[in-house]
Amino acid sequence: MNRNDNFSLLSTHNHHFSEILSYWTITFKQIHPRITISGSPQRSIYRIVVEDEAQQKYILEQISENNYQRKRIIAQTLSYLSNQGIDKVNPYLSNNQDEFITKSEHGFWQLQLFINGINLDRPSYVFDEWRGKVLAEFLINLWKKSLKIQDKISLPFFSLKKYVVDMFRKMEQFDNEEYQKLGSVISYLASDFLVHYEEIPARFCHGDFHPLNIIWGKNSVNAVIDWEFMGEKIEIYDMANLLGCLGFEEPTSLVHDFALTFIKEIRKSNHISKIGFHYLFDCMMALRFAWLAEWLRTNDKDMIQLEIDFLHLLHENKEIIKEKWADI
Repeated sequence: MNRNDNFSLLSTHNHHFSEILSYWTITFKQIHPRITISGSPQRSIYRIVVEDEAQQKYILEQISENNYQRKRIIAQTLSYLSNQGIDKVNPYLSNNQDEFITKSEHGFWQLQLFINGINLDRPSYVFDEWRGKVLAEFLINLWKKSLKIQDKISLPFFSLKKYVVDMFRKMEQFDNEEYQKLGSVISYLASDFLVHYEEIPARFCHGDFHPLNIIWGKNSVNAVIDWEFMGEKIEIYDMANLLGCLGFEEPTSLVHDFALTFIKEIRKSNHISKIGFHYLFDCMMALRFAWLAEWLRTNDKDMIQLEIDFLHLLHENKEIIKEKWADI
């Protein structure tokens, strides 16, 4: 069954929604197919906003059986973080059997509260100082309250070094034109950052921390979403990913208020090691190869060239940016 067939089936037969929601002891009232749901739709087979008789809205999400174990670990992690007092996490709701995933004749389902937000004003948001401050506060709180998470949940470790080294080899073999274009960038990363990578401490990370994975309020964060890539990574991973996304949207943002306030607040908190800050810029560059991999996978020529241009821009301006970050 494809996504459109699934939508037709479920939207036409509302009793299916009633049956599924009954596992959470929720009385179904109506669906809201026109409400846009934040986050990537690729994380599920199907998702829709539903409303109960008390006018509470939820996101009902169907997942693949193949993703059951991973989704279960994510749900357990979000529940743990929420119970630790991280209020910007939107956990999945446990059903009447105290499980986060419901199996019915219609598939595997998860449920969480629907949270409203405000659309980003792109690209001007990349200069908003307050956004840098609130995102720094979120990460600091996450780091404080996830210190013992590995004692409760077995989480994967992701090596960015292994990922990019493997990617360099594959690019040389299968995407040699792009590999040659990025020769100076690859040499730069290989000469220092990748040599000292294992010296950078690891910790629990969101794994895909960037502005589009935030549900924004007027002057605040309503929720941080899309935890598909969460797990143990080097401590600067989330910082580097956010900064890289800001720079890709508008390169000059890397030396302006959003980015600088974000870095300054985290530096003041003393939650990142000296070596972590030393390699923050290089980690940001290395992480762009994960984005490049996606453009290569989809053969998106325009995005491939934009990513290559951005990596060269970072490389050419590395001393200016690193000096600016070090002075705050």
